[in-house]
Amino acid sequence: MSSIEDFLAIVEERGVRYALLGALAVSAIRPFRTTHDVDVAVDPADLWKLKQGLSSLGYVLVENPRLGKLEFKHREKGDIDVYTDEISGLSVRLLLDRSVEAELYGRKVRVISPEDVLLLKALARRERDLADIAVILMEVGDELEWDYLKRMGRELGLDLRDILRRSIERIPISVDNPPKVRKKLRRLVGDALG
Repeated sequence: MSSIEDFLAIVEERGVRYALLGALAVSAIRPFRTTHDVDVAVDPADLWKLKQGLSSLGYVLVENPRLGKLEFKHREKGDIDVYTDEISGLSVRLLLDRSVEAELYGRKVRVISPEDVLLLKALARRERDLADIAVILMEVGDELEWDYLKRMGRELGLDLRDILRRSIERIPISVDNPPKVRKKLRRLVGDALG
């Protein structure tokens, strides 16, 4: 089994409150790139259940205080990075409270909301994060809670308008008619953010 399969088996078996983050959360919206990383927000009260379960599968817990995360490392499988307090200024409690059910690899999982994925990607601002934002805008842009995004963008010190406009230029090449999609997304962002 892979690290994501291990993780999902443990949280389902032990009743751990969690929400997937990062590329896995984007894949739940639209699979367009692969990742071996498992990034997840976990209720701190359930961390002991996760630790017991993953330890029984050969994972070793390493604290990474510089990045504010716990890393479950496995000799042959990918790492599972766990956040229990905050991620880039967003509290884990908020992310868990706003999380949604989605389908990933044919199973029901919890993922952070599309708005929160977008905010975390905007905070990271790497090229792949901008491409992920473009995918989110393409797939669920009309359904986003724009008032929440504007409020949180201000609180986090983000120039969301600029970041979203830059992300539109990173639409994946697999998209049909990128110029038409870019035009539609520019209008969406303009209407939502001015």
